[in-house]
Amino acid sequence: MDLAAAARTASGAVRRLSGPGPVTAALIVAVAAGGVVAALHLPPVPLVTEAPLPGWVGLVVLCAAFVVAEVGQIHVEIRRQAYSFSLTGVPLLLGALYCPPDVLVVARLASAAAVFAAQRLSPVKSAFNLSAYLLDTALVVLVAHQLVQPSDGIEVATGVAAYAAMAVSDVVTCALILAVIQANTRSVSRADVVEIFLTAAPAVVVSTHAGLLLALLASTGSLGWGLAALTTVTVVTVHQLHTVLRRRHASLQLVKDFVEIEVDGPEQPSAAGDRTCALLQHVRTVLRAEHAQLLVPAADGDGWTVLRQAHEDPDSVEATSDAPVTGRRAAEGPLLQAAARGPVLVGSGTRHDEQRAWLATVGARDALACPLSNQADEGVLLLRDRLGDTATFTRDDLAMLQTLAGHLAVKLRAARLVEQLRHDATHDPLTGLPNRSALEHRAAAALAAQAGGGPAPAVLALHLSKIDEVNAVLGHRVGDELVVAVAARLVQALPGAVVAHLAGHDFAVLLAAGPLDPFAASRAVAHALQEPVQLSGTAVSVGASTGIAVAVAGEDPADLLRRAGTAESSARAARSGPVLHTAALDEGRAERVGLLADLHQALEEDQLALHFQPKLDLALGVVTSVESLVRWDHPRLGRLSPDVFVPLAESTALVDPFSHHVLGKALRQARRWHDGNVDLSVAVNLSAHNLHDPHLVERVAAALATAGVPASRLTLELTESSLVDDPRHTAEVLEHLASIGVTISLDDFGTGYSSLSYLQRLPVRELKIDKSFVRGLESTASPEAAAVSAALIRSITSLKDVLGLRVVAEGVEDFVVLERLRDLGCDIIQGYVISRPLPADELDLSLLRWTAQDRGPQRLV
Repeated sequence: MDLAAAARTASGAVRRLSGPGPVTAALIVAVAAGGVVAALHLPPVPLVTEAPLPGWVGLVVLCAAFVVAEVGQIHVEIRRQAYSFSLTGVPLLLGALYCPPDVLVVARLASAAAVFAAQRLSPVKSAFNLSAYLLDTALVVLVAHQLVQPSDGIEVATGVAAYAAMAVSDVVTCALILAVIQANTRSVSRADVVEIFLTAAPAVVVSTHAGLLLALLASTGSLGWGLAALTTVTVVTVHQLHTVLRRRHASLQLVKDFVEIEVDGPEQPSAAGDRTCALLQHVRTVLRAEHAQLLVPAADGDGWTVLRQAHEDPDSVEATSDAPVTGRRAAEGPLLQAAARGPVLVGSGTRHDEQRAWLATVGARDALACPLSNQADEGVLLLRDRLGDTATFTRDDLAMLQTLAGHLAVKLRAARLVEQLRHDATHDPLTGLPNRSALEHRAAAALAAQAGGGPAPAVLALHLSKIDEVNAVLGHRVGDELVVAVAARLVQALPGAVVAHLAGHDFAVLLAAGPLDPFAASRAVAHALQEPVQLSGTAVSVGASTGIAVAVAGEDPADLLRRAGTAESSARAARSGPVLHTAALDEGRAERVGLLADLHQALEEDQLALHFQPKLDLALGVVTSVESLVRWDHPRLGRLSPDVFVPLAESTALVDPFSHHVLGKALRQARRWHDGNVDLSVAVNLSAHNLHDPHLVERVAAALATAGVPASRLTLELTESSLVDDPRHTAEVLEHLASIGVTISLDDFGTGYSSLSYLQRLPVRELKIDKSFVRGLESTASPEAAAVSAALIRSITSLKDVLGLRVVAEGVEDFVVLERLRDLGCDIIQGYVISRPLPADELDLSLLRWTAQDRGPQRLV
């Protein structure tokens, strides 16, 4: 076993033995002292007195054998160290058998000194190795002479003594190797000890066995010399084959380990840069390079940018990875340009002037470079300085780098994809801001910090105004542009806060740290939205209603966001400034939850009743239809206004069952009237939420078929505000409803987002003028108000002939207004002047004809 090559190739850990200098110096002195003491007690004669090659010839052959044995080495790499075992034990054993001990020591030290000089080994390492050789040689001779007396030939006892001496020397040498590791890495593991001894033991057995065999063969004469030469060639050949196979197996294992490496845990996802550094660090470790870099072409196409790099820390066994390095490395340009086209190996003996200049510029001994994949713009891997003073990169290393580069490219693409998926799962695609999931995750961390004694986080819930109007008038693209612009303003106005986009109108802000208090943050929001937002071709003013919730102990993120939303709803309803959530706001919520449960029960038990208000056709003087209005006599609370429970149903998933329950009751009543020879059509109100029911048309058709009522006897009334949320989808739904014969009526026309484009695109056949316009015609109204109302109603009725519509005026309460509406062109009248909404069994069916002359109802006979 050869300790010299072991220490020589352990350059990564030893770092020219300048790192832990005092420890190394003390170790050299101790080994040298032990070797001198042992050499002073050497016996004067060899173990075998008759040598096959006596005199100077044998000495020359012995020295040559020492030199040759230094070349063939078995390398063992442990982290940053490379330890080498050679067959110098063979000439050492032969010298111990046939050479005088003092001559043997001189021959081995002289041969080693010559090899070290040729290899330009540092003085410190040369001194350490020569000291170790002195101790090693002296121990072999002393142990052998203690076990057996010198004789004329090789006997069994001589062989046993040789094995024992070589074993003792091996143990001492392994201990010195472990001392080197401990001195330079401060860490010797049990695995290191096992690997050193398991690798050294076979070398000792082989060396001793080969030395004894050669000695026996050489002592038999010419035939023995021939067999000795054949045996030597065989051993060297087998050794080389073993080395090649072992290297190939190690390479396959390294590739397997790299492919299976896990650099990202599912519980704690790392950033893409950390993942890249981990992979690059593994490439550097596999190829035993001091430096590894991943470079990409600069954005402007001029030079290269170091994206990530990994290198060895000279003062620690651990490696470090640097953050991204900006800027260019102009000196590496020619090399990287070549590497972008294919793999490049640059050694110290290169004949290319540019490569030699590059090595000198960066202070490197050798380098490997290859493109990350066939697409060179993905990057180039650059490795510099093979660990070990005498070790250098080889073609095998270059092939390994190409293999690892391919796997690295695949892993980095997969990592980028995973990172993108994670980003998409936690961010809003329109604004790029965190979404609700990400906000709740951040809020959970802030709440955990609060439990540990940190400040209480707060959440601002924001609801933007004017988005619906922008979508309806300018289109959704401009509406999206407005949302993006507002998002940018919020982020700029609230530095340090987490701004999230929850939905089209809704944002939320998490205040988890910093001096900004919730009301100061709300003022910053108001200031940010004060100036109109400049959009494509127009400027839009936008406001926001704000709700504030401050976290309380033991609260979860969902509840914190809910309380902020409740406060925002209160601020929006009151058209006030920011509202701080208090327990009083939740009291109303508890009542709503209870009322919602009661409403669900009311649907199941058919507690809802319908009242019907007649609609008079002015031209015919006949009541031709009725509007269905839902009523609820609550078992505990008594008669509830529809304004209380209808919005409650519309704000929950109960809206569809509620609407279809009312529709079914109205159609069944229409059938009963039909069976009693009263031909009336019924009108039923639909909510904007009903238009998002994918089965709305099928359910309406099924209700008509079940009740046995023609579709022409059903009118569905919708408010203008229900049309602007998604006009394209709304148009498709209404077209399908109209195709089955249902009449579509537009309620409260003139108060919402009136647009003639609705009347052109949508299959609307009836317009209902809002009662606020009708009241302007009453006698109590001022002349100016009456003139404005009349003009607006006239403008609406002027559309009916052009678009084929009928116009309904609701809220008519006296005869004067009725006649005025007739003069203005209204077709149908609805209001208390005809009848209040009444249950079907109380509705006077004689109200079927009306004459203006008598100012009263006339019964049909």
